Amino acid sequence: MNQKQLEYFIEAYRSRNIQAAADKLYVSRQGISKIIRQLEKELGQVLFTRTPRGLEPTDYATTLLPHAQRLLDDYRYIEGMNPLASQSKSVVTIYALDHILAYLGANFLLDFHAAHPDIILSVVDTTDDAALDGLAAKKCNFAIVTGPLDNSRFQGDELFFSRYCVRLHKNHPLAAKQELCYADLDGETIISKGRAYQCFRDNIDRHILLPGLNVKILGETADESIITELVAQNHAINIGYDYAAVLNTHEDIVLRPLGEGTEKGQSVYLITDKYTLPTTASKKFRQFILDWLPASGKHIVLPSFFPLV
Repeated sequence: MNQKQLEYFIEAYRSRNIQAAADKLYVSRQGISKIIRQLEKELGQVLFTRTPRGLEPTDYATTLLPHAQRLLDDYRYIEGMNPLASQSKSVVTIYALDHILAYLGANFLLDFHAAHPDIILSVVDTTDDAALDGLAAKKCNFAIVTGPLDNSRFQGDELFFSRYCVRLHKNHPLAAKQELCYADLDGETIISKGRAYQCFRDNIDRHILLPGLNVKILGETADESIITELVAQNHAINIGYDYAAVLNTHEDIVLRPLGEGTEKGQSVYLITDKYTLPTTASKKFRQFILDWLPASGKHIVLPSFFPLV
């Protein structure tokens, strides 16, 4: 029984469907069926029966599942001990959602360097998905992304809560409102980061496009200078996180909170891979940022950044 067989068996068990499991594992339907047959032959037991509803695990498969999961966890943990642990202990690599480091500010780097001059922080701005992919591939020690977390693979510490907000020209009619709801955006022109980011998918896809609101997407970009220019010229409004919005202030731009009910933002987490052995340097970084945020006040994006009329 090898690691691939364990992965395919567990995913087939969870999905209860060969095609769904193949899609999740990025392999062909035939490939996963072949591996399952090989495993059944090795074990001398039938693992699944085919029904019109999909795969039905046998009693043997149900008994095998927790043991297979423990073996797979051990494989992954051993793998995780190699790439990052073999790097220089003086480097901590973080794949972070765009502008997180800018929000933390220069003092964050200065204070960390003063506390740990032997450790170099290497921070890469990227998207939520790319950060988690990099973490899973052992390319970085940490990812800093918004929740929710996949607790089956990752574990995390909440750093701060970031509200959804709208940036718009001070003379825009919506600027007269103290808080905006999604219905207010009907008929508006929007410039935003884009569908590669969870914030865009959560706001645009789920709350705007799915309910059928009529919005015009002027463009999708992570370039804050372009976004600021378009909003300052009253060509579009921007939807994003408050931690990024407060970094690009302009005398003609105001910020308004966006959301309905309890869904008014997302928590930002420091994420680690459960199956990667942390280095001494990464342990020091984790403790530093968790202590530094409340001490500096950065654990809260100040509401004073939302000037109300």
